[in-house]
Amino acid sequence: MAWQGAGLEDVVTSRVHRYNTVKEVIMNICRFENERVAGQVAMMMWVLWNNRNNCVWNGKKEPGRDLGVKASVMWHEWHELQNFRHTNSPPQQEQQRNSGSLVQEQQRVITQQWQKPPVGWYKCNVDAGFHNTLGRTSAGWCVRDHMGHLVMAGTSWMQ
Repeated sequence: MAWQGAGLEDVVTSRVHRYNTVKEVIMNICRFENERVAGQVAMMMWVLWNNRNNCVWNGKKEPGRDLGVKASVMWHEWHELQNFRHTNSPPQQEQQRNSGSLVQEQQRVITQQWQKPPVGWYKCNVDAGFHNTLGRTSAGWCVRDHMGHLVMAGTSWMQ
C-alpha cells in the first residue's frame, strides 16, 4: 500500500519480478528512471526505514498508504528546496533580500541544524547523490553519539 500511495507501485513491482536483489532493483531505477522517480523511490525507502525504526523502538507505526503520501510530499518539498537553492545564487539572493518570503526561506534553511540523539543513543545520517554526467551514484553516512562526536563514517561510489 505504501508504494501505491506514493504512485510508485508500477515502478517497483515491474522490477521486483525481473531482478533477484533489492540492490539490483535500486540500481536499475537509478539508471533508467528520471530524477523525480528515482528521488521519490529513495524517499519512499527512507520513510519505510524510518517507520520500521519507529515501530521497533517506539511501538508506533503509520498505515502504508499514509507512508506513501508522506514520502511523496517530502520528496516534492526537498526537490523544491533544491531548485530554490540552485536558482537563487548568492548575487541573486542579495538583490532579492528585501522580498519577505525569500528572507523567511533563507532563515529557515540557515537555522535548520542537526539535533543530538538522546543520551546513550547514536544517530546515523545518510545522503546520496546522482551524478548524471559520470553515470554513477555516491553515498555517504556518519554516526554521531549523544554529544555530537563522530563515531564512524563512510562514503562509496556505485555504478
